[in-house]
Amino acid sequence: MGITDEIRESHLPTASLFTGTGKKKYPSKKFSHTRDNDKGAQRSFITEKLAEKLKLKPNGSDTISLAYFGGKSEQYRHIPTGRVFLHVQHREIIPLDVLIVPTIAVPLPNLQRNVKCLKYIEGLKLAHRITDIDDDFEISLLIGADYFWQIVQNKVVRGNGPTAVKSKLGYLLSGPLPEVKNASSVSYMFNVVTAPPNATDLERFWKLESMGILEDDTEKSTSGILNEYKENCITYKDGRYVAKLPWKEDHSVLPTNYEICKKRTENTIKRLSIETDILKNYGQIIEDQLKRGFIEKCDTNVTTSNPVHLIPHHYVKKDSNTTPIRIVYDCSCKSRDQPSLNDCLMSTPPELNDLIGILIRFRMNKYAIATDIEKAFLNITLDENDRDVTRFLWLSDPSNPNSELTTYRFRAVLFGATSSPFILCATILKHLELNNDKKASKYLRQDLDVDNVISSFQQEEQLLHFYTESRELMSSAGFNLRSWSSNSKMLQKQAINDSVIDNAQTPKILGMKWDTNSDVLLYPVRNIPNTQIVTKREILQHTSRIYDPLGLLNQVTIRAKLLLQELWQQKFEWDMPLPDSIQEKWRSLITDLNSVTKTTFPRYYFENT
Repeated sequence: MGITDEIRESHLPTASLFTGTGKKKYPSKKFSHTRDNDKGAQRSFITEKLAEKLKLKPNGSDTISLAYFGGKSEQYRHIPTGRVFLHVQHREIIPLDVLIVPTIAVPLPNLQRNVKCLKYIEGLKLAHRITDIDDDFEISLLIGADYFWQIVQNKVVRGNGPTAVKSKLGYLLSGPLPEVKNASSVSYMFNVVTAPPNATDLERFWKLESMGILEDDTEKSTSGILNEYKENCITYKDGRYVAKLPWKEDHSVLPTNYEICKKRTENTIKRLSIETDILKNYGQIIEDQLKRGFIEKCDTNVTTSNPVHLIPHHYVKKDSNTTPIRIVYDCSCKSRDQPSLNDCLMSTPPELNDLIGILIRFRMNKYAIATDIEKAFLNITLDENDRDVTRFLWLSDPSNPNSELTTYRFRAVLFGATSSPFILCATILKHLELNNDKKASKYLRQDLDVDNVISSFQQEEQLLHFYTESRELMSSAGFNLRSWSSNSKMLQKQAINDSVIDNAQTPKILGMKWDTNSDVLLYPVRNIPNTQIVTKREILQHTSRIYDPLGLLNQVTIRAKLLLQELWQQKFEWDMPLPDSIQEKWRSLITDLNSVTKTTFPRYYFENT
């Protein structure tokens, strides 16, 4: 059972952060203590933005399991690690081993002004100076239980409000704030629980070997919902499909969310105004969506009988030359005791094709292709009655950060709603079913994975016919098949002429890579270092990064899984140096794993027949 003590802090004037190569003052935004009875769950985080300012270079990576409040599953993440040094009072330096992540949390409000009148904290040197500024702040550094108690000290001051706890940074405030009349009632909960995969995951760890063999009961339970939705909630109009949002029965009343959305949008703009290039790109993305009919401006003076709800948004950086940022719409934003948009929508999983079957069919025939649907979600029109719950605010003049806010709303299915993957899946399936007389429909139906298609054909004429027919078929629904890759020179030439060729030399194929010139499949290169001290965490970290859906590397990867099973059975701690005998086994495995992941193999099963 985890316990979280949350400390709202926005500035740490007494602390400095620096790396081993140099020192740089930088105020952290918030400390949150997360304690769990599993040592693997005690982790600290730093954002990529702060790490970049500190010129922090990763010194490795860790595999952790992330579980979300109310979630029914875990996600495994491989996160780079680094070390920073916290310079506190009395010239003490505390080294912090941190996980480097793009974002720790959405911006949070600064509520410190509410404690200004509390007599019992007068005279205390707070870690966070009291001001009247109400700006939201981003969390740049999150200190977990691994270092929290090195900072917190014994003295506690209590009163009619938050408790003041002495620390090496100054007094930290934690607990309920005094109630303020006429204050907006917004509740924020922030809790991070991380852990390496535990012993209960061992069965799932081995189940990868059964992919495509064991029957999935999930499909049976959701097929009825899918068929009902296709029949009643999707229509075809003016060359595009129109979809309704799949609302939960008897869901709570959705609030407008205007105040919290306005506040968060203003803070997003304030951050963007510092980085003018990103502000310009942000505005261009919204302008492009407006021109393409994905969004539209709202006349707020016109009353509507439909529910109205506003969604805040922010950006995340992408490792891409063409699209350096992506705008993220927070459909989970909520106020106290009121639901978010995602709370009111069904979260039925989409009906996906079997991954192993797709890969096997991809290797069955002489000529192969790979393509994907451009902006798949945005090419499905959102039903008129549901559009007002997707409103958002943006600058009337994107070149002027001080211009007034304008209200927009989505005309298309937005990426960020919990039901969007389900809507996309249902829409494509309905379109293919309505056109099942076309050969391309059959191939698309069986070889589609969300918005990616990979398939193969024995004759080059069949391949070229599929290229033409599939593009026409999907275009009739408003979808554009782009980024075509093939080992066929004729198809490559045609795709170049149609400006839909994928220029990557080795395009990604469901986690693997495909060299279309030599027609071979290969694995992403992941060289495992031979370290002096080996731990269970390190072994799991490296072995779980090898993605082998077809099981072609099983002769080696199963040995790694057997070694991990042995470590779990002997109950070794995550960061305890392992016995010499096990370290020798692992070093032998490193050589084989590094060698086997450089293996290439023919994409076509029968190339020599």
